Amino acid sequence: MSKRHSMDLTTGSVTKKLILFALPILLSNALQQLYNAADMVVVGQFASDTALGAVGSTSSINTLLLSLFNGLAIGANVVCANCYGARRKTELYRSMYTSLLLALIGGVALGAVGAVAARPLLLLMGSPDNVIDQATLYMRIIFCGVPAALLYNFGAGILRAFGDTKRPMYILCACGLVNVVLNLILVICFRMDVAGVAIATVFSQVCSAAAVLIILFSKKDEYKMQWKALRLYPQQLRSIISIGVPCGINGMMFSISNVALQTAVNKMGDIAISASAASDSVTNFVFIFLSSFYTACVSYAGQCFGAKRYKRIDKLMVSSILVAQGLIAAVSLFATFYPQTLISLFKTDPAVIRLATPKLIMVSWSYTLYAVAEMATGCQRGMGNSTWPTICNILCIGASRVLWVIWVFPHLEQNLIMLFLCYPVSYILCGLLQVTSYIRHRRKFTDAPQVAE
Repeated sequence: MSKRHSMDLTTGSVTKKLILFALPILLSNALQQLYNAADMVVVGQFASDTALGAVGSTSSINTLLLSLFNGLAIGANVVCANCYGARRKTELYRSMYTSLLLALIGGVALGAVGAVAARPLLLLMGSPDNVIDQATLYMRIIFCGVPAALLYNFGAGILRAFGDTKRPMYILCACGLVNVVLNLILVICFRMDVAGVAIATVFSQVCSAAAVLIILFSKKDEYKMQWKALRLYPQQLRSIISIGVPCGINGMMFSISNVALQTAVNKMGDIAISASAASDSVTNFVFIFLSSFYTACVSYAGQCFGAKRYKRIDKLMVSSILVAQGLIAAVSLFATFYPQTLISLFKTDPAVIRLATPKLIMVSWSYTLYAVAEMATGCQRGMGNSTWPTICNILCIGASRVLWVIWVFPHLEQNLIMLFLCYPVSYILCGLLQVTSYIRHRRKFTDAPQVAE
């Protein structure tokens, strides 16, 4: 297979290749978050007064409904990376075809469910009467684009399994720019409010899905997939499900806890909703360092596991934790000194800025704690161990946050800082359990003698 776009992660300097591999993912996620932030800026500055709260109040529900299939995308990435690292070409291609068809089928089904369930879910969360109509419209349009979103996620996962992180970045760069331009046109020129933002997002998702499919099925590309071979292969489907379903459940539990937090925020009123949404728009930029290196760890460890280079995975986990923590600390330091400047990009209301500032600072720094758990999780999933990391996350993050909202928060001062104090507490617990889980799983494997470092 041609090395023009792929990267062999089983040899060479662990840290150097980690940075080279993760950097395009980081830039991709930064661009994606920048474009998402641009959506929030356009909504907050040029749409109606309640538009920002309407869009912000849907994020936790959208993430919840997408979590299972995003988990399956991780499963597809791991299976493909294992096959690539072990040089099992037939199994590799069957995994690729199975992944894409699973994305298409799941996307159509999930899009229909999301569109129908939008308003009932918003009502269940206690969305205020003055934002629920706009939020419902936004969700229904967004879920029309779910098939395209999943096709891109699965397709990009396949490319990353080969070590190709640059072309997914190029796709996001171009399609994100289309999203921003279309946002400005539909919201400012045509006064379409939240509908304009949603339509722009869906259009960009369709473009990104088309681009990744063109790459994968191009006869000039090293992958050379063929439409006639597109089918669900039972063995590969089982492997994807066995890894992906626990990842999806993990994501769903995170989302359920976030829904519980958002429900508590909704009870604080419009200003708190906008403040939380504005703060999240900033802290999401900090979180991209975690998500980027986590994604890199999954593919990196996947290749090394397939090649039986287990000691490299040990080095990978340590390197990824240290690099991610350093980057997060640098960005959090900037957010600590200039919080009002950052928040005012999304909302200039002094009351919103005042409520959002303490949450912004606390959540940003808490991600340095979460880096330990996240990298240990990524390495384990790359090694095919998906169940125990999921159990750890469910207990330490999902369940603990829900219990915080139900039992602890009602006895505290009702503000954002007390509500989101559960973040650092849950991250410390999760880090301890995930490292323990990694050590126990890692002891089962010894490097193959012919490739041992």
